[in-house]
Amino acid sequence: MQNYSFDHSEADTVLFSTYVVLRESGYSGPVVIDATDTDVYVAAALISQQLPGMLCIKRKQETVRCCDMTTDMMADCIVQLHCMTGCDANSGFYGKGKKSVYDQVAKSPVARQQLSRCGDNLALTEEVLEQLFAFTRSIIYGDNKSKTMAEARAAKWRTIKKKSFLRQHCLRANYLAYLVRHPSLKHHPSPIRHGWELVGGCCRPVRHTRPALPMHLPAPRPTEEGQEDEEDESDDDDENRVAAVQRGDSSESEDSECSEAGCSDSD
Repeated sequence: MQNYSFDHSEADTVLFSTYVVLRESGYSGPVVIDATDTDVYVAAALISQQLPGMLCIKRKQETVRCCDMTTDMMADCIVQLHCMTGCDANSGFYGKGKKSVYDQVAKSPVARQQLSRCGDNLALTEEVLEQLFAFTRSIIYGDNKSKTMAEARAAKWRTIKKKSFLRQHCLRANYLAYLVRHPSLKHHPSPIRHGWELVGGCCRPVRHTRPALPMHLPAPRPTEEGQEDEEDESDDDDENRVAAVQRGDSSESEDSECSEAGCSDSD
């Protein structure tokens, strides 16, 4: 059955590609998905708003209408939010739970707008990337003072235990959101250069694209004669001060004891 032949790496996306073909074939009855995966719940919340017909999901002993799982406002950014804050194929942010972030985004039209274009296209543009940076600064980091992502990360870096590299994270989020937001795709594009790389025949997340340290460090500049003389004089001064302090230890301690005794008497 060629209509139901898909080249996907994720079973979650195949579910909804099948659903799209089913609706395009003219079937108008209700469809129930039997799954317990959060990625499926999120995708169902979006796709139930996009396509006609009743889409339900089986959850334990009940059947839930997918269009009721989130509001219309959040449906436009729920997939993007899920991919940014952690899903099956992308990491989350340390110390940030999905519920608290969801509540913040639900109250913020700006945050929803910042997420809205993630996954529009397979290629992540600099404009969309800047919007995701701004979302991370304000919602994830809680930083409304820093003007750039570099400033916000420098401030946050000292307080977190697990480090992440945001550009690659955003590339992965955009790729994953693109796949979910385009369920009619039968052949998924390669994830290479979208936050993943091929290492030993295996697809691995890209952790960094530059060396941790510069490949070549500049040679130390030769010290001039005048600077050497100043350093020698400085060393002599330091030695003289140390000797003076050592000679005055006993007298200074006696003075301090007297001053302390005087204070106690006056008290």
